[in-house]
Amino acid sequence: MTTSDIPRAVVGCKANAPEWAYLEREIIEKLNLAAPEFVARYTRDDGSLIWHDEWPGMDGSDDPYEGFMNLALFYSLGGSEEVYALARKMWDSITIQWTEYGQIYREFDGYYDWMHHGEGYLFHYFFGLTKPESLIDRQRAVRFAHLYTGQDPEALNYDPKKKLMRSPLTGSRGPRQVVTKEDWQTHREVLDDYPAPYSDIAKTEPFADRCNWSDPEVYEDLIAKMNQRMNKGDVPLNLNSTSLLTHAYLYTHDETFKNTLIEYLEAWTERTTRNKGIIPDNIGTSGDIGEFNEGKWWGGYYGWRWPHGFATIIEPITNAGMNALLITGDDGYLDLARSQFDLVWSLRKETDGTLTIPYKYTDQGWTDFRPPSARHLIYIWTASMSTQDLERIKQIPIEPDRTKVVIPRVSGRDKKSGRKLQMMQRRC
Repeated sequence: MTTSDIPRAVVGCKANAPEWAYLEREIIEKLNLAAPEFVARYTRDDGSLIWHDEWPGMDGSDDPYEGFMNLALFYSLGGSEEVYALARKMWDSITIQWTEYGQIYREFDGYYDWMHHGEGYLFHYFFGLTKPESLIDRQRAVRFAHLYTGQDPEALNYDPKKKLMRSPLTGSRGPRQVVTKEDWQTHREVLDDYPAPYSDIAKTEPFADRCNWSDPEVYEDLIAKMNQRMNKGDVPLNLNSTSLLTHAYLYTHDETFKNTLIEYLEAWTERTTRNKGIIPDNIGTSGDIGEFNEGKWWGGYYGWRWPHGFATIIEPITNAGMNALLITGDDGYLDLARSQFDLVWSLRKETDGTLTIPYKYTDQGWTDFRPPSARHLIYIWTASMSTQDLERIKQIPIEPDRTKVVIPRVSGRDKKSGRKLQMMQRRC
């Protein structure tokens, strides 16, 4: 074929670009200038964060990745090559710095929960949108995913026979079934603002709104009871690990990642059926519901009781369902998430004239009634475009943030968000 054989299109007239297009380009240009200033403000020349010389415990490695992950996302949306180079520099420097602290091992968090893994490794996923031909990113995706297939001998987080994770705390060092006081040390002040994970914690009323983790006696009792009841076996939060499997599958099309994802999601569906339609929040290492928690299906790590309830039940099962849909085309994998929304929706009631649903289940039954959010239902609908999912959204009263832009306010005591802001503001 010669160049003369190639079809050509001739534009015979010009048209003005719409105003939004000019504004979009202006934003991109401004962000291209802002990105280097942002990085320079919070880092040394080598990319290391201006922060602590030492950092104990298991918490913290997700925060710096979150602070800089949008460099990669911005590049994929039209940012400059300098922005891409900064994204690379920050991933590498954060990984090295937090390896020195001790949280990261073999480039992945040694052990923590999938609330925090899920936040920090968005940076990893965003690189897939930048230069998908990257050999480093492909190799890293495969290594990270095998931490959750049972094929990494140093990190046997997943039990392929029982189809479960061996702990809520997992990572490159394997399942962490016993924690120490040091592991939670940096988190204690934050958790003072949360209720206790159990009703029999020392010096704490059974259903009090606050539990004083800063009190040494309370803290010692918390660690002991969490090791006894909470740190062995599986929890719904671990379904967020399916994003690592999906990411690796998109790079390689290796059926191992796809098959592990599907069998793991289906295992949780079976457990939900076994528990009369309610997803249990703690599964023992044998596969039994409530094995280490007096047979109770509630009371697990990031479960129905502690600390957020339904909000951190619906998110991982929604994520897993969307991952399965992406790589199979079957929106039936969204049914687990649909069923759990339908469950809490069936328990709705009016509280002070406002429609509410229960967000938690404790020894006292369903509690913590609050207005429902359409957030995860919207995720499901955008993935399925199904009429049934749209109808679920329509039945929920319109929240303010569905019709206007709401800028969240962050204070020093605002749980996780406050800690992220403080981390970037501190100096050694």
